[in-house]
Amino acid sequence: MRYAIANCTKTVSEDGQDLTMTGDSLDGRPFTVKVKLADMNRWLNGEMIQVAFPYLSADEREVCMTGIDSVAWDDMFGGSDDD
Repeated sequence: MRYAIANCTKTVSEDGQDLTMTGDSLDGRPFTVKVKLADMNRWLNGEMIQVAFPYLSADEREVCMTGIDSVAWDDMFGGSDDD
């Protein structure tokens, strides 16, 4: 199951166009990610996350998929070569 779907509070905008997911990463740091509801449906129906949400950063997509935020990722894997 996708982390953000199972472990976040989800709020749909009044116009029904946007979905805001608010929760805590696996390490307990809060996050908020806003997506288009139509794009969320595409992701849930099998679209690759980077195709469904091209406007999200890689860090935002990762926390939605796995609950691992950028701080935890850097702790586990040492950050990027650009650091």
